[in-house]
Amino acid sequence: MPNLSDKDRQALRLAADLQKAIDQWLGRRGVQPSCAVSPFVDTAGEPAVIIKMNAQVADAMIDSLQQLNGPSGPPPPPLGGPAQAPPGAPPPGPSPSGYFPFKT
Repeated sequence: MPNLSDKDRQALRLAADLQKAIDQWLGRRGVQPSCAVSPFVDTAGEPAVIIKMNAQVADAMIDSLQQLNGPSGPPPPPLGGPAQAPPGAPPPGPSPSGYFPFKT
């Protein structure tokens, strides 16, 4: 294993802690854990994670967050359809993390 920087170790620890917390949270809801948390150091040099989950896990997370916060705003766009910006909204810029190089 190569020498890891402090930020690399922090990202690894963050990902491991978050993976454990998500697995426990899903277990309490009777949802089969199917979620992966990957560590990385972002372009600003800060520890970060990427979370990959299936639809069942995403639905459980949405339901739980809505119970905590209550539904807010308009419903999301239909799957496969383009997202519409509200009237007068500025055009989207590049990804803040620089990780997803989407064209705008």
